[in-house]
Amino acid sequence: MAKSPAERKAAQRQRQKYSGVTKIELLVDNQELEMLKRNCELRRPGRDPYEVVEYLTLLIRKDDVELQQKMQALSAQQCGKCGECLPVSECCFSGEAACWATRGWHEVKL
Repeated sequence: MAKSPAERKAAQRQRQKYSGVTKIELLVDNQELEMLKRNCELRRPGRDPYEVVEYLTLLIRKDDVELQQKMQALSAQQCGKCGECLPVSECCFSGEAACWATRGWHEVKL
């Protein structure tokens, strides 16, 4: 006997769960959607544009590589106040100009 659409969808969700796939719902405004669609096209000139999901997952992976490189470069440096290796998450000198925790976090934010 054939499965119902609901049963097929449940089986699909179960397969995705076992393979480590997580569904995320994303709300964007019209301007952001237009930027997203435009960039999907601009990033593949002369070819079919990226699918939105493909584009977003590639951005996540690209950002991860860039952030790991940034964090590795920071780890070779020290806070000007306490001498701890960067990045410093918490510091008793936080708020002082020489402390990396005061302004240095701007180096890793989006």
